[in-house]
Amino acid sequence: MRKRKLFDKEKRLKDLEIKLSFYEGKLLNQMSTYRGIVSESVASPIKHQELIMLYTHVDDLKKEIEELEAD
Repeated sequence: MRKRKLFDKEKRLKDLEIKLSFYEGKLLNQMSTYRGIVSESVASPIKHQELIMLYTHVDDLKKEIEELEAD
């Protein structure tokens, strides 16, 4: 049973690291074209919100990985 838990933990860590890599790439891609909130643009606040959501998701994934590694 303990061996199964260890395997599940390793699999979960690997999955989280793959997701983290994917979302970090998306975040970097969006950051490269981000110009801040442009007052004349309707889409600008939406892009800003998407960027904040991606940043938060990446941060949450990092925290979850740290918690799993600490156990």
